[in-house]
Amino acid sequence: MMGIPNQNDNHIYLLYNKYGDNELSHWKNAGPIFGYNATPLSQEWSGSAVLNSDNSIQLFYTRVDTSDNNTNNQKIASATLYLTDNNGNVSLAHVANDHIVFEGDGYHYQTYDQWKATNKGADNIAMRDAHVIEDDNGNRYLVFEASTGLENYQGEGQIYNWLNYGGDDAFNIKSLFRILSNDDIKSRATWANAAIGILKLNKDEKNPKVAELYSPLISAPMVSDEIERPNVVKLGNKYYLFAATRLNRGSNDDAWMNANYTVGDNVAMIGYVADSLNDPYKPLNDSGVVLTASVLANWRTATYSYYAVPVVGKDDQLLVTSYMTNRNGVAGEGMDSTWATSFLLQINPDNTTTVLAKMTNQGDWIWDYSSENLDMIGDLDSAALPGERDKPVDWDLIGYGLKPHDPATPKNPETPTTPETPETPNTPKTPKTPENHGTPQTPEIPNTPEVPLTPETPKQPETQTNNRLPQTGNNANKAMIGLGMGTLLSMFSLAGINKRRFN
Repeated sequence: MMGIPNQNDNHIYLLYNKYGDNELSHWKNAGPIFGYNATPLSQEWSGSAVLNSDNSIQLFYTRVDTSDNNTNNQKIASATLYLTDNNGNVSLAHVANDHIVFEGDGYHYQTYDQWKATNKGADNIAMRDAHVIEDDNGNRYLVFEASTGLENYQGEGQIYNWLNYGGDDAFNIKSLFRILSNDDIKSRATWANAAIGILKLNKDEKNPKVAELYSPLISAPMVSDEIERPNVVKLGNKYYLFAATRLNRGSNDDAWMNANYTVGDNVAMIGYVADSLNDPYKPLNDSGVVLTASVLANWRTATYSYYAVPVVGKDDQLLVTSYMTNRNGVAGEGMDSTWATSFLLQINPDNTTTVLAKMTNQGDWIWDYSSENLDMIGDLDSAALPGERDKPVDWDLIGYGLKPHDPATPKNPETPTTPETPETPNTPKTPKTPENHGTPQTPEIPNTPEVPLTPETPKQPETQTNNRLPQTGNNANKAMIGLGMGTLLSMFSLAGINKRRFN
């Protein structure tokens, strides 16, 4: 997906390179799939593609209609691409069979009309990011981002569903009262209904239609309203589901505020494992967290949208790539979004993950003997460009819809000492409030004490910093793990997984 920055211009393009070529500069642009006269009213968002039996390409993408008051009416679509190769220069010969495959059924997955009838101010709509999978028998499936339908719908009743919490009764009750005590959290929890859906296609390669529709693979009512960019890969005899999310799309304000304060961003890659494509998925690392943000959102090296592909000859390693985002130019003028470096992710026998110190050039999709580039390995210090270290994050400019906030006061500030007795004043001056976050509130002014107490500024609580990029698995920051009322385990992995039914 590419387009003109800041113009609401998002369309599908064809980029190509020789298989195994790991030089970023060798990638070429064959142009937009649907021509150069595109309009922002009709956009194409991300998807995936697969090779047909006649060597044509079957594209699955997100068709987006913004004509309805600039809302994003998203539908999963497909088209057949015919290419020509003229001495290594690839071009699009023609596109055929462009049609809608799925746009929601109302029961398993929310429709656009259902969404329009709800509170759009707090409620996201999703029907996008179709990822095509072929099983060993040649059957094709689509895994996609969606929102739950009437089968497990959004609403205030989800707040009182104990299965959405994942703790014991004491924890659940405490979390329940936390939700009910905060209007913003309650609203988010009411409308949250993110899901990763799955459907089976018929046998018509070039004109695919829905053959079977299933309940979501994972869902997050009350917890999150956006789990996106899913992909499923088979390693050995198991299937691994990965997706991207932002904590601020969830209902736990405390979690994403703490993440923004301690890290400077709140994005994450989550992952699950199952014995077959349609089996219940269990969270990796017990929490579902595979990667978390480790640099500020306005750094050039901030990344998002993590895509994992198998490593040839390995049944326990994945090559993960992403893109370096620069939303609204927060990382600097002219630094357009581009591929990030890729790295190896180890899947351990106990369903934990480890980020290996194996990095590639930007735009490298194949791991082989020529892939490794040690110059791409860094830590938190080397990840910052000159001047970035002290640059504050402007969340409004980034456009994530985050609200201004004050971090929580530290629980155990140092006890201030009593100063020497000054001359008795008529009325002591009000002590100044320190500028740093985490300072206790200004004490009330006494009438005329003989010995006023002037508290010292408590020390800023130390921020735990993990210098490894990116963070991974069980060592992930607690604020990032705490997506819901406790952990991602209590929010993503338990919500809805045990209630799957098939039609």
